[in-house]
Amino acid sequence: APAIAVLEAPATGMSRLGDFFLIRPAAWRSLAHPEVSDAARRAARGGDDDDAPPSIAEFVRQWALRRLVDAYGYPDAWLAERLTIDGPLAALTNASGRPFLLLEACPLGAAQGALDDAERRLHAALASTPSATLGLVTDGRRTRILRRRIGPDDFEYIPDLPAFDRELATRSPLGRAPGDLQPLSPTYERLLFELHSTMRDVDGLHDDEALDELAKVLYAKIFDERASLAAGDGAALRFQVAGASSPAEAASSLRALYEDARERAGDERSRGVFKAPLRLSDAALFRVTERLQGFSLVDSQTDLKGRAFQRVLAPAIRAGMGQFFTPDPIVELAVEIIQPRASERILDPFCGSGHFLTRCSSYVRAHQGEGARPELHGIEKSERMVRIATTDALLLGDGHARIRNTDALLSLENYPELLALAGEGAAEPALFDVVVTNPPFGSVLRPEALGAIGRFELARGRRSLPLEVLGLERSLQFLRPGGRLAIVLPEGILKNKNMRFVRRWLEGVAELKAIITLPEDAFAPFGAMVRTCLVVLRKVEAGAAPTADARCLLAELDNLGYDATGRPRPGGEVASAAAAFHAEVGW
Repeated sequence: APAIAVLEAPATGMSRLGDFFLIRPAAWRSLAHPEVSDAARRAARGGDDDDAPPSIAEFVRQWALRRLVDAYGYPDAWLAERLTIDGPLAALTNASGRPFLLLEACPLGAAQGALDDAERRLHAALASTPSATLGLVTDGRRTRILRRRIGPDDFEYIPDLPAFDRELATRSPLGRAPGDLQPLSPTYERLLFELHSTMRDVDGLHDDEALDELAKVLYAKIFDERASLAAGDGAALRFQVAGASSPAEAASSLRALYEDARERAGDERSRGVFKAPLRLSDAALFRVTERLQGFSLVDSQTDLKGRAFQRVLAPAIRAGMGQFFTPDPIVELAVEIIQPRASERILDPFCGSGHFLTRCSSYVRAHQGEGARPELHGIEKSERMVRIATTDALLLGDGHARIRNTDALLSLENYPELLALAGEGAAEPALFDVVVTNPPFGSVLRPEALGAIGRFELARGRRSLPLEVLGLERSLQFLRPGGRLAIVLPEGILKNKNMRFVRRWLEGVAELKAIITLPEDAFAPFGAMVRTCLVVLRKVEAGAAPTADARCLLAELDNLGYDATGRPRPGGEVASAAAAFHAEVGW
């Protein structure tokens, strides 16, 4: 059984439960329940006198339930509707029928060891019940109350249970009727940033941790809105605090909603990353839900939602997640050159936060209409980043985007979904019209690491290889003949003598369309000082040679629109570089 938290239990008598008093079996709740009726029969056989028999814990449980009404203000009818009994455990359920308060009763004046054992059982039950936020164990003389803190097995002792919140319980519920929810407006563009700050401040989370939890909350919110839309006008919404008996129950309902959202059917390698539990306290969940519940994310303008989410990403970048992000101007330059279309399959095999993909989607909508949607795919090793990328795509209306939580450098048979898209019997997923990416670089793979990844022509006969070289080859492996690639690479691949083998290989598989050297401080705001370039290629047919006289744009940019600290800098050259490509080279 899970260990009891190393915290001092509150002193006896601190809760409003007060002192034990006898309730005779004739006045017990749920007498029709087998557990309760059996205890009543045993009490009758024992004489049913003025003392609670030490072998029958039901006396203590019935006393505790009576005190919920008398001392905590829970309505008698409400308690009758929400009470469930399962062996020694009783539970109060939330509006979704999931337990939010667990109660374990021991016989009156139980031995210390018996009380400790009961607390261990309660702790285990709480840890295995995601919706449960509160637990109470008592022998009528000693009482311990536990509250979930942040994690699934993280509890603390508290002095008392929350009382019934009549104002909260009687609030008018929100539904999908006109006027119940309002779309985000420019006035509320900072809303997601406010929610992120609340999580960070209430629970003491780092910026990147709070971003991860915000992604889970937004995922549940979008799931709920879509479910209510599918159910028709007037359908009830679950993402709200109205009707809850306390903030603890409201938080429990949100945990239950998230559980349902993460169990939805879908691609296990992408939606499966939401298997991670919510790691927010009741207080943080309640405040975030209360603030967000009146807005519709589904009905809000796509670009505004995108900007709102980008406001949250900035602190996470500063918090040390910069390796997963590509600066906006570089993403814009790549997408403006590639010119994605709604009819195309698009992949980022090292997608990080998914910004290349969402930018491609925005480009398509801007040029082909709001309803136009390309087929988006992403691959990312970091589970947290897949949650963030998936959330960003959902906010932009690209809920069908497939972002897989796996390594992009494995043997190709490890991507069965992509091989299936390529057709029956396909050995390689060379099926994407566009690949746009910024692969990881700066690391050198040694023999033991090279042996753990897929087969690469450029790795043949080599004992070590820079990671970005494998990223380049894998990007081209995913690309169909005639497909377009925009990739950020260290400049050394195109200049260093020891990289000549890469350039020779590249000449045989792709037509070079552009090399745009980026400023040395392009990644300085994210903690990297390396000279990089944007390389643009078109993959040639197998066995065909690139056109010898094909035009190629060579350009060097000095200004991406920000300085080494990330502050805006006037005179950015991104738009002119993209225009020069289409004027001088084109597709």
